[in-house]
Amino acid sequence: MISQNIIATVVAAAVGLLVGGLIGHLGTKTVSSSDTEKISIMEKLVADKWESEEHLNHKIIDMVNTDNLRNNLMELAKFPHLAGTERDHQLAHLIHNRFMKAGFDTADLVSYDVLLSRPNRTNPNLITLEDEQGQVIFTSAYQEKSLQKDDSDPEFIHAFNAYTPAGDVRTEAGRGVVYVNYARVEDFDKLEELNVNVSGCIVIARYGKIFRGNKLVHAQERGAKGMILFSDPNDVALEGVEAQDVYPNSWWLPGSGMQRGTTYMGDGDPLTPGWPSTAQAYRLKIEDADLPKIPCQPIGYDDARVILEKIGGTPAPGDDWKGGLTGVAYNLGPELQDRYSNYTLRLNTHNVLQVHRSYNVIGIIKGEVEPDRYVIVGNHRDAWGYGASDPSSGTAQMLETARVLGQLISSTGWRPRRTLVFCSWGAEEYGLIGSTEWVEEHVDKLKERAVMYLNTDTCASGPIIHVPGSPLLWDPVTAVMKMVPGVRDGATVYDEWKAYQISQNVTTLKMKTLGSGSDYAPFSFYCGIPCVDMWFRRDKNKNDISIYPSYHTGYETFYMVDKNVDPGFRIHQGCGRIASLLLKYFADSLIIPYSLQHLPEAMKDALDTFKKSGTRDKIIRIYEKYTLLEESLTNFTDAAATFERELEEKRTKNLDPVTIRAINDQMMKLERVFILPAGLPGRPDIRHAVFAPSQFDNYATSGFPGISDLLHNIEELNETERLKKEEEIKRHISDLTIMVQRAVSLLKDFHMI
Repeated sequence: MISQNIIATVVAAAVGLLVGGLIGHLGTKTVSSSDTEKISIMEKLVADKWESEEHLNHKIIDMVNTDNLRNNLMELAKFPHLAGTERDHQLAHLIHNRFMKAGFDTADLVSYDVLLSRPNRTNPNLITLEDEQGQVIFTSAYQEKSLQKDDSDPEFIHAFNAYTPAGDVRTEAGRGVVYVNYARVEDFDKLEELNVNVSGCIVIARYGKIFRGNKLVHAQERGAKGMILFSDPNDVALEGVEAQDVYPNSWWLPGSGMQRGTTYMGDGDPLTPGWPSTAQAYRLKIEDADLPKIPCQPIGYDDARVILEKIGGTPAPGDDWKGGLTGVAYNLGPELQDRYSNYTLRLNTHNVLQVHRSYNVIGIIKGEVEPDRYVIVGNHRDAWGYGASDPSSGTAQMLETARVLGQLISSTGWRPRRTLVFCSWGAEEYGLIGSTEWVEEHVDKLKERAVMYLNTDTCASGPIIHVPGSPLLWDPVTAVMKMVPGVRDGATVYDEWKAYQISQNVTTLKMKTLGSGSDYAPFSFYCGIPCVDMWFRRDKNKNDISIYPSYHTGYETFYMVDKNVDPGFRIHQGCGRIASLLLKYFADSLIIPYSLQHLPEAMKDALDTFKKSGTRDKIIRIYEKYTLLEESLTNFTDAAATFERELEEKRTKNLDPVTIRAINDQMMKLERVFILPAGLPGRPDIRHAVFAPSQFDNYATSGFPGISDLLHNIEELNETERLKKEEEIKRHISDLTIMVQRAVSLLKDFHMI
């Protein structure tokens, strides 16, 4: 909806210009100051500052400074800064002060009181092996070994998995431990096929492939009573586990490195689902929150070896179940080997749930022409430790981007057309809490006013740019990548990205859609705001691993990034340049530079996967009107192509401000069409019906996820349950078809309903 104030402004300006023109036509030789002001207003309303001020784009590229980025990271990663701790609060104030120093119009500390989880510092979580006399013969470590001078800090959090309960579980003597590979659905299915029962057992799994919370859910659903997670050398130490092969001599993880992390499957404060955790909020009882039910603890691969080498029972079913611990067979269990038949494994955790205060920092540069349109950038601040890559490399970039754009204002008089919003999120690591609470508090404003959201969680964890996002943003991101000098040996970041895609045997150069796992999730999956997540990550040609080795461990230090990840800080610089330019592109372009046709194209690609897998035939047997969804998508593809073709024609004309505003609103609201008010079936907090995280891996993206979710294991249901599920599928496909038709209608000329 077009703001009445904006309409009044543009109409007044247009009338003023017309009057001035008439006066000029009648021969008046002087223009009054009032008329001059009206002409100036009109010029601002119809100016495309992105195109007319191209010299500023080059200036931005030159201004992003590697020394500033390095100094920022050194300060941010100096001490551990777990969410809700004193150091976290100190950094919130530091960022607030930097925003104000940069010349922002406002910067606010926004607090929420949220449920967090901590280990007991005086009673650490332990995994032990005991013999038949009850003598402890092995005890797991709960902190990493200090390997260089800045590794150790008294405030560094003990290893734990957030939101897992305190618990004390143990196996029978000689049996009750099962190795479950990566704890994916297919891994548990394979165990069932091999008659390896995990019910009543403690399971041990490798980190990687899927979100750790999904691993715990899968274990819990199969009846396990406890879980141990470890990072295997095949994922974190590919060049060997000797001292010379790992940190601090390389980026590979030493044997005592332990990945901390949340296991909460929701987003936001667990006690206030769907609503902001403000003073007025109703809070659930902790026992009513949807939190994990069984204890879980991470360990390093040195300690994992001690457990795994004692497991007997069923052999590993193939090489893909075997990791990189030499001399370990990776047997499945549940029996221990004969010589350990009197051993008992005990998992004893002491995690505590408590409400803590967490801060977001929200900095604003007010737009000059459209202050009610928001171009948003965000990065979380909290870390499981020093967090030098995640998130502090992103925070270092955001602070430099704030400085650059602030200096642009003070040195050139530039001011963005639309409002820029900089967000430092709190408590992301626990479950995207700060961003989710803020979105829940401001959801109505954001749905009406947000143009796009740029997420920069981790700028530097490797050399390869990765920019999954809404298809509406693929072309503008590509355009900016082509402007920015390469961070390795390419002329531009785009050239490097293209070369990497080709090396991965990608036949069509397309970006990916979003899974979950960072602060874009509430913007995208709850509000339908176009989002992009930018980070530089590992080179899979060299290291085909799930994520960078030091992730969430005590070795994710400034030393690690400075010496092993980004010496010279060119990756950080590339990240800062792209972020600064992308924000300016969307803030200053007269017509918002969305790429409309990619949206129906990506939707068609998602439906094509159903066809390739044979799922389409299964769907049509359930609901023959599925073909109407495909027809509607064809209509949407045509409508988007027509809209973009006509828009190019309109660009050649002198568009009036009201038309410009209407065109932008049409495009800005397009992805919002696909928001289901009640959420996906069984997932009320995930409302994006077209692109959303997979139900079985929160990190992965899924096209038309509601269809996939409803079809999962439908053949295994009894007839009553199956028929009920089929009715849900019919209804959901009907909803999708109507949504696509609404998208077609939205792209009609805006005077038509």
